[in-house]
Amino acid sequence: MALKRVGINTCERLLAEAGKAQARERLAARTGIDPELLLRLVQRADLARVKGVGAVFGMMLEDLGIREVRALARQDPRALHAALKRLNEEERLARRAPTPEEVADWIAQARALPLLLET
Repeated sequence: MALKRVGINTCERLLAEAGKAQARERLAARTGIDPELLLRLVQRADLARVKGVGAVFGMMLEDLGIREVRALARQDPRALHAALKRLNEEERLARRAPTPEEVADWIAQARALPLLLET
């Protein structure tokens, strides 16, 4: 993969190398990765910092328009839980929706994390 060729093989490294908009533009040019795709990858790396948000719950958050830690930090726990539960009932994306406690924990973590992504 193009990122591995330039020494990026972890989410932490991707955020360090492409968290800022100008750095992301340079990395996109250097690797030939479409800038929008690179932004999506960086956003996923950002959300991956929140313990408990795995691939499936991460996709569910993306479906709700929550693509980065900053956006997750702004959420109301009860409203987000209800939206995730409704989404899972409609789409059956996960075996279960996250619990209210999980959602509250994600938001608390997001609020405590340093902002590493600039869009």
